[in-house]
Amino acid sequence: MLLIALEGIDGAGKTTVAKKLFEKLHNKNVIITAEPFTQDIIKMIEDNGWKNPIILTLLFAADRAIHINWIYNQHPDIVILDRYIYSSIAYQSVMGIDEEWIREVNSKFPKPTITFLIDVPIEIAIQRINKNDKFNFEEKIKLLHNVRNKYLEIAKKDKLIIVNGQNNIETITTEIFNVVEKYLKSS
Repeated sequence: MLLIALEGIDGAGKTTVAKKLFEKLHNKNVIITAEPFTQDIIKMIEDNGWKNPIILTLLFAADRAIHINWIYNQHPDIVILDRYIYSSIAYQSVMGIDEEWIREVNSKFPKPTITFLIDVPIEIAIQRINKNDKFNFEEKIKLLHNVRNKYLEIAKKDKLIIVNGQNNIETITTEIFNVVEKYLKSS
């Protein structure tokens, strides 16, 4: 199973790119899915999680366990994930949780075959996101700045493929599709 993870800050374009990539791979046994996945856990995250990053980390891990089980039951050849493990590492670590602990909590989940970091400047991301967020606007800008820096640090350490999120969606999707296509031909 080819596990393709699309990562990036809020407003990077992950969801749109995931849908476009799915369209390009439509003739394959492919599914597209996103995290968080489980409605009950999403509600717990919205109600309590953002107040406590330890709870948030564990809720995302629980959601991920249910999500991975669901994915395996679909028997896909290709999975396009709109967020995955690196989102937990980036977001929760900038909220003060030890990165190595987050990695340990997520260590039993399958590693993505390919992870793309859609990198976009904060100013562009902010234009794309709904300003009626749980965070106040200034907090959101600070969080996104810190998360973006953390993602770039993770990308170096874990060899994520960085894609310029300032390009138009078609260019981004084509760039990602070309990498995926090369991988499919070589496997």
